Amino acid sequence: MSTIKDIPINSIDASENSGESCSASEPFALRMLDTSMSPEFDIDHIVIIDPSITPKNGDFVLYETKSSLIIRKIEIAENTVLKALNPNFSDMPIENTDSVLGVVTQRSGKRRKYHKKYG
Repeated sequence: MSTIKDIPINSIDASENSGESCSASEPFALRMLDTSMSPEFDIDHIVIIDPSITPKNGDFVLYETKSSLIIRKIEIAENTVLKALNPNFSDMPIENTDSVLGVVTQRSGKRRKYHKKYG
């Protein structure tokens, strides 16, 4: 099993981030902290998430679980599944896409050859 960096998620007051401003749908960046999506996304790759895009089958998505945020490949069918590319991580069936926070649109790494656009 791969080691996952533990980064606490701190709750914020709803009045601070109500999602009603235009910035709520602006793309944002995250750093990969584990190898669950290796080889496509390795530790320390930066990914750009666009919350305004509706996920479609085969997209890489940011999903909010009860305890963390994860990036997975979504397979939308009769039974929707979030798939990890690394076989050491389990796939996750989901009932709906309500907890999908956005779609990965770009990836970058330490070298230009690691940069990639999706979509």
